[in-house]
Amino acid sequence: MSQSRITIGLAQSSQHPKILQFLSSNTCLHQNLEWLSVEDLLYHHQCHIGIDGDDIVCVLSIPKEDREFAWVRLAAAHNLADSISVMQLLWNRVAHILRKQDICCIYALSTNHWSETLLNAWDYTATGKIVALRREHKSIPNVTQSLVNFREATIEDLREITSLDNAVFNKMWQCSNQMLTMAFNKAQHFIVALVNNTCIGYLLATINANVLFIARLAVLPEYQRQGIGRALIVNLLDHYKDDKYTATEVVTQNDNYASISLYQSLDFQLVGQVASVWTYNFI
Repeated sequence: MSQSRITIGLAQSSQHPKILQFLSSNTCLHQNLEWLSVEDLLYHHQCHIGIDGDDIVCVLSIPKEDREFAWVRLAAAHNLADSISVMQLLWNRVAHILRKQDICCIYALSTNHWSETLLNAWDYTATGKIVALRREHKSIPNVTQSLVNFREATIEDLREITSLDNAVFNKMWQCSNQMLTMAFNKAQHFIVALVNNTCIGYLLATINANVLFIARLAVLPEYQRQGIGRALIVNLLDHYKDDKYTATEVVTQNDNYASISLYQSLDFQLVGQVASVWTYNFI
């Protein structure tokens, strides 16, 4: 494929069906969408495409998520043989735009060899690892009684939950109110922990292929190490104890020792690495 024939541009809404078709038939694919569907991503965020004649040959979306950083959400190319060089055209364009928007750094999660090769070619640096833990059996662990109350989250809680989330996680892992609203609409289990009617923790989980997945667990720093995170997890396990789910899974950073220790105390077993964290710094 001659790079000189490829036209780079911002995807238009009329091109979204063609992009979706392109992605569905593609093996050179990187996705890290969190609670977004591909349709959500195309509708809410910029996506750049490369076109050769009438054909889409590459796609890249790195939306600005904060004043300072962005995430590589979607990357795809048509032909494995020259995919890296073709994607370089998109990366050069998008990186230039993000630099002009005063973005300091871009993050990415790689889950396959192609995305790692791509990020290496773009001079990203591997800065961390994501590991998975899995709990197979159904017995419910004990939990110490506390003054904390639990209830289902409501849409009115989301502003408070967003503030809580931003107080707990490093900036790169924080969820925006928009992302948590999507999570609220899609999660099967969304529970808040309350002290004096103030939200001090929350857990949300999804269900896929008979597996419970803990997508988010957070407790305000001043309430950590008091058994609240453990109680939120036990609340989830107890809620689904009579259902036919084969396992419960969660992912976390490999150096988040407190998180790994908590899950292992509840009979989760470390499965291994499932992704790598990559960082690109403009400064």
